[in-house]
Amino acid sequence: MRARSWRVPLVALAALIFALGLASCGGDDDGDGNGDGEDAAAESEAGGEAVNTAIVLPCPLSDAWCKQGHDAAQTLADEGEIELEVTTNAPQDTAGVTRVLSQYAQEDTDLLLAHSTWQDAAFATAEQFPDVNIATYAFENMDNVAILEEPIYEGAYLAGMIAGGITETDVVGGLAGQDVPLCRAELEAFAEGASRTNEGVEFVDNYLGEWNDAALGKQVTESLIDQDADVVIACGGGPASGMIQAIAEADISGFGYVGDQSAEAPDNLVGSVIYNLEPYFRAAVEDVRNGEFQPAGSYSFGLADGGVDLHLNPDYSVTEIPDDVMQEMEQVKEEIQNGEFEVPYVAEG
Repeated sequence: MRARSWRVPLVALAALIFALGLASCGGDDDGDGNGDGEDAAAESEAGGEAVNTAIVLPCPLSDAWCKQGHDAAQTLADEGEIELEVTTNAPQDTAGVTRVLSQYAQEDTDLLLAHSTWQDAAFATAEQFPDVNIATYAFENMDNVAILEEPIYEGAYLAGMIAGGITETDVVGGLAGQDVPLCRAELEAFAEGASRTNEGVEFVDNYLGEWNDAALGKQVTESLIDQDADVVIACGGGPASGMIQAIAEADISGFGYVGDQSAEAPDNLVGSVIYNLEPYFRAAVEDVRNGEFQPAGSYSFGLADGGVDLHLNPDYSVTEIPDDVMQEMEQVKEEIQNGEFEVPYVAEG
């Protein structure tokens, strides 16, 4: 894998275009904007030609959202399925990220993974480079822009079931970077799951309007705790980081976001809602290799397909999960996997 900061060779533009805009689910910290890794093999393990792929991330690899995307792409690179280039800490405004995507498109990249809600930038790049295949978190398709679906709400529903069973205040909470479909669906499913195991539970939430500020995420979590919430979930890298700090200090319970964050608060995180991007990226790569990516469609891998899961933390110690709640949660998980139960999808307030 060849890693780059977007600032090279675009350093002259950086000061002009680094204004923050809407980016899905990422956080920010003191990352230096560089990815890590080595060149992929020329051919895949299956014998097919490696697909020239670039992933553009809005945050550093220390962020849960960006780490999950990078790790999935790196797995394919390690297998020789793709030759991978990485940009971290990409500008989050449309003009800025369009320049980054366009730079890759000019370099004969076969597949661009725009790992954020960058529909406008993806469409602008797609119009200029119609032969380049792009996958992003969009709300509609173009001929060469595919949608990566985000059924994280399925895992959040299961987390909510546990939350309803372990809350001692009958109040659970949620916070999110912005009120976008991904986060609204996650928080609403969490609330629905909690109500399933605890009819008297109350749900309190807050949308920060900001993906990157862990300090604000901590402050908002503390406000939820002040409203008696004793089990909390977050959507977004910054909100999740702040939430984890707050629940550890208050010694209450919460759930990690996108990746397994248990190590960050082993006593307090009941588990983590997992978003596994490997099947998404693998399917896109296969379609590119086989000449079937265009016209582009949607990629969706939910709980039944290994794209979403709830990983419980064996070191969690704030309280015990009641046996009946655990059994019911496991039963519902099986029902989701075999199609007997469909988690409600609520994308608007």
